[in-house]
Amino acid sequence: ACRGASGGSAAAGDTLWVGVAVGLKNPERYVNVFEGVQIALDELNAKRPPGASVLAMRRPIANAKTPVEIAVAFRDDPRVIGVVGHTESGATIEAGGIYSDRANQGKNALAAVSPTAGSLGVTRSSEWIFRVCPTTDQQSQALARYLADTLGVKSAAMLYTNDAAGSDLLKAFIAEFSKHGGVVTERDPLTDDVVELDAYPKRIVSRRTPSAVIAANTNAERPFVRALRAAGGRQIVLGTNPPEVGDSSAQRDLTGARFVQLFSASHPATPVGARFTTTFRQKTGRVADRWGALAYDAAMLIGHAAQSEGGDRRRIRDWIAAVGRGKPAFTGATGTIQFDEHRDPVNKHLRIAEANQ
Repeated sequence: ACRGASGGSAAAGDTLWVGVAVGLKNPERYVNVFEGVQIALDELNAKRPPGASVLAMRRPIANAKTPVEIAVAFRDDPRVIGVVGHTESGATIEAGGIYSDRANQGKNALAAVSPTAGSLGVTRSSEWIFRVCPTTDQQSQALARYLADTLGVKSAAMLYTNDAAGSDLLKAFIAEFSKHGGVVTERDPLTDDVVELDAYPKRIVSRRTPSAVIAANTNAERPFVRALRAAGGRQIVLGTNPPEVGDSSAQRDLTGARFVQLFSASHPATPVGARFTTTFRQKTGRVADRWGALAYDAAMLIGHAAQSEGGDRRRIRDWIAAVGRGKPAFTGATGTIQFDEHRDPVNKHLRIAEANQ
């Protein structure tokens, strides 16, 4: 393929490729990301406007060691017109300068739409980075309002990962909780050297703190809830990462705990979400989850932009940036998407429910 007026843009008539960038560890975790992207591209191709290019999925290069390597490969292939990814905040931030193509003054810059990276720094790292999930701040604020207003609980203990994302979650939760009359009575960072979580729940139980919020991955949430129940605690537990769909063992461990749910196949936020749930089941035999649904929304945005603007990367980026800011909001599987000036979705649907609901 030859290059167009924009150095990294695909020529008219070429197949246009949508890259997918996922985490480098635990590849089984990201299977549904690829499924969601493929479903989106199939739908877009089925309704392709006259003269528009076929859209196809491009997986990350084999044996990549870093997110930067993945980003460089996508940026340097002029047939790639957008990227769904990265899936983690740190990786997306690390790759931000590549997608902006700062080394070449933006000549080959490429839009990336993260499905699941929530840290505030993600979209601040590059004007070419977008996300379709709510920020960690928005998720924390929703948990705080739910605890204080819906449940009427005004006191909480909080555990959080000892990193930038965990600190963001902690600060946002405390600020919002206090606005609604709540107080965080204790806060504990989860560090790499914490092997046993028993001390935290025992202290929470002894102090009769009515609720606990844990901002961590499922592998920390599960032992915490088990230890809390073993200590006789019946506290309300709120978490930021629900167990994966189909993980019955984690769902048992986390029974009764409530989580921010970015997508629910049993309670889709839109008719698009209901249709996606059905299509996903038909194509995979599995229940759709947040990974697939958010990846679907990211791919649909890139695909619609490409069908409107062709293979010009700058025009694709600007088309996406205008969604909800000059162009109509986009209705996706996970809710209505409209971007603010930071390329974050605003007023995104958030559901808080028990792990098995």
